[in-house]
Order: sequence, then C-alpha cells, then structure tokens
Amino acid sequence: MVQAIESQESGSGLPALLADTVAWLSDIAVQGLTQAERLQVVETLEAAKGVAAAVQARATDSFVAERDADAQAAAARGEISRRAAARARSAARAEVALARRCSPGQADRHVGLAQALTHELPCTMTALTAGDISEWRATIVARETACLTRADRLEADRRLAGELTRLGDKALAGAARRATLDLDPDAVVERRSRAVPSRCVTVRPAPDGMAYLSILGSMIDVVGAQASLTMAEKARFVATGDPVLDNSRAEDDRSRGAWMADTALERLSGRAADQAQPIEVCLVMSESAFFPGQDGHADHERSEGGTEVPGWGAVPASAAREHLLTLLEDDEQLDDESTETAGVWLRRLWTGPGGRDLVAMDSARRLFSGSLRRLLQLRDPVCRMPWCDAPARQVDHIHPVARGGHTVAINAAGLCQRHNLVKEEPGWSAEVTVTGLDPGGGPHEFHLTTPTGREHRCVAAPLFGHGRQPRTRAHPESELERTLERFLDAA
Repeated sequence: MVQAIESQESGSGLPALLADTVAWLSDIAVQGLTQAERLQVVETLEAAKGVAAAVQARATDSFVAERDADAQAAAARGEISRRAAARARSAARAEVALARRCSPGQADRHVGLAQALTHELPCTMTALTAGDISEWRATIVARETACLTRADRLEADRRLAGELTRLGDKALAGAARRATLDLDPDAVVERRSRAVPSRCVTVRPAPDGMAYLSILGSMIDVVGAQASLTMAEKARFVATGDPVLDNSRAEDDRSRGAWMADTALERLSGRAADQAQPIEVCLVMSESAFFPGQDGHADHERSEGGTEVPGWGAVPASAAREHLLTLLEDDEQLDDESTETAGVWLRRLWTGPGGRDLVAMDSARRLFSGSLRRLLQLRDPVCRMPWCDAPARQVDHIHPVARGGHTVAINAAGLCQRHNLVKEEPGWSAEVTVTGLDPGGGPHEFHLTTPTGREHRCVAAPLFGHGRQPRTRAHPESELERTLERFLDAA
C-alpha cells in the first residue's frame, strides 16, 4: 500500500487512490490478532478518522470557496443578481450534503467547521490532521469560539492547544467558553442576546410511538416552568378535604414524570384530560391491519404490521385500532351541540403489487381540497432528496412547467423548501426514470444530476415505510373487499 501511495501523483489521482484505500480497508480481517493488537487497530483507526476528517475539511473549504468566488464574480459583473448568487452558494452546500450523505442543515455546519479549521483554528487543525483528536472535539472548539473575531479566535485556539488531547468533551467545551469570555466578553453578551429571538418549539419522533416536544427558551423561563410543574406534582399528595378529589388523587398511580408530562401537555393544548386533539393526523393502514383475522389467517406480522403515520413512522396496528375506537366512542358520548368532535374519515388508497407504492386514491373527499396534492403528500411525506429528512413542504414539478412539464403525479415530487430552490439552479437537472404506475415496474423514481455531473437516484419511499418486506396476496381481491362482501351477504 505504501508503494501504491508513493506511485500516485498528488493531483488527479487522489480520488482513485482514496477509493482504493477504502476498498483495501474493507477487506481487512482482524482474526488471529492478539488482544493488544486489536486494541492497537482500534486506536490507529480512530486516529485515521481524524486524519480523514482534516483532509475532508480542506477539500470542502476549497470546493465551497471556489464556488462562492464564481458566484460573487458573476454578481459583480452583473450577470446574476445578489439573490441568485446567494442561491448559487446554497446550491454548492447542497452538493456537499449529497457528497457527505447528510441533510443540507448538517452540510452547513460541516462547511462552517471546515472554514474555521482551515483559516482560524490552526492548532486544532494540526491536532486533527495528526489524528490526535476527533472531528467532534474540533467541532466543540469551533462552536464555542464562533462569536470571536479572527484575531481573538486565533488566540483562543493557541490557548486551547495544550488542552485538546487531555480534557474530556465537557471540560474542553468549558475551557473554550472561558477563553472566549476572557478574550471578548462583549461578544459573548451579544451572542446571547442574538440567541433570544431563536427561541422556538419543535417536535421530533421518539421510539415506541412516542414523541419529544422541545421548548428552546431563556434559561430563567425554562427553569421556572420546570419548578412550577415540580411544585404542582408535589401538591397532588396534599389532602384538600374534598373526599372526591382526594380519592381520585389517591387512585392516580402515574409516576412523577408521567404526571408532569400529562399536565404540561394539558396546559399547553388547553384541553381536558383524555379530550381528543382538534387536529388532523393521517393514519395509513393495510386492510389486514384494519380487519385482523378476517382472512382466516392468524399471522401476527400481517395483523400487527402495515400501519404508518406519514412523515413520522410506524405504529402497532393494535394501538391504531384502539385509538380509532376511542375516537368513535368519544364521538358517541359527546352531546349533539358539541363542536369538539373528533371526526374519523376513511379514504381508499390503491397500491401497486405487493402494497409498496401508492398509485391512486379516492378523489371525492370531505373537509379537504386538492386530492392530487394529498396523494403526493402521502407518497412523499419527507423530502425526496437523498439523506434529507426534512418535511416535504412543497410539491415541485420535476420537469418544469415552463419547459413543457405537466401537473400530474408522475411529474411531481415532495421537496423541502431549500431543495426546491436548489434544484432550479444552473447545472442542476432532474428526469423521471420510473413512473411508479406500471405493475412490477418499481416505485416512482427520478434521477438528479448536479453541476459536477454526479447522479443521484431519488426513489419514493414505501407507503408503509422502509424496513418492511413486500407482501404477496393469495387472492386477487383485497381483504377489505372480501370483508365487505361478507357484510353484504349477512345483510
């Protein structure tokens, strides 16, 4: 391998050399090594990851700098507007995201880190290049010193050089914050003041059908809210003298965390306990999950699988059926004058063979408009671009209308706002390769070509999510159709 490296030139042969190195590493076997040798392999490869991250940072910075310079020069010559130049810079970072197989937001952070390491953190870059630290530890230094000027950042980097290989991650972050505060306290105050407008509320899925509700706010307000919930939880064990209330509290066997979570959600939503939320939640269920056991089979996988909340993930079919029954029971118990009913609407979805791909659905509907848009939102709940998990906020024409594209499902894809804009930049092109409507022809797919000529496949996700095997049917008609026929025969 050393001879192969020496025989390669430092120019155009580098990508091929790195590809050969990766292939060589993938064939390495560790059987037959002693325990000490195995640990040495682990240590050496950890250093190699740092070295690779340093090379990757230099290549990223060079690529982005050249693209940004081209866009700036074109804007200076009046060939493009400043807004177009900004989109060109965003498109360059989108290419980095595709190359690193990550989302555009992560790519922005990678580009920022690469620029900081290359131009403002020479000591950290030296340690990373030598394999003494990991990319994450370099990120900690870059993150905590981001508010400093270039001169102060170079000084902070010099002060932290001796601590990079000795401190833990938390201690290193604290040391970097102290160095930043000592060098420019005003910059720290300004950074915190700029952080105040960024407060927000976000939701992200969690395992086992749960979800996280996160509130980013000032420390005083968040700690105060936590203290209020804690005091309210402690007060539930204090007798009030009301026998009905005291008995209900005594029968409440929820844990401290569960009670606080339920109370917080009730206060935020403004609803009473067990009251249905007045929002729309799409739930896609296969007929075997909707009518378990109706086909004469007791296959647990068939009756518990095939249930998906588009954009969020899979849920057990039994939990989905229980939730639907609860909504129906609440509907019956509410008074006729109540306006807070939770409606349950059913819509038929047609899939291709095996039930993988959505091809059509009922066009008639209530309370909604735009059946075509809803079909595309169900087919593409998240951005179709590779490695981008952002919600699909926009439905875009793959072949633009201005160039003869039609507004049909075949020529449409759900994209996040950033990728929708990036795809229109010069040098980017997309072409539908599989319509998704031909039996056995595969899911809907289009090919994306970037300005550097790299091609990426953008394949529609399965209707019931990735990770499930396609199912075959023993009967040509669906289980739902057979169930409806039995109901008609019984009537």
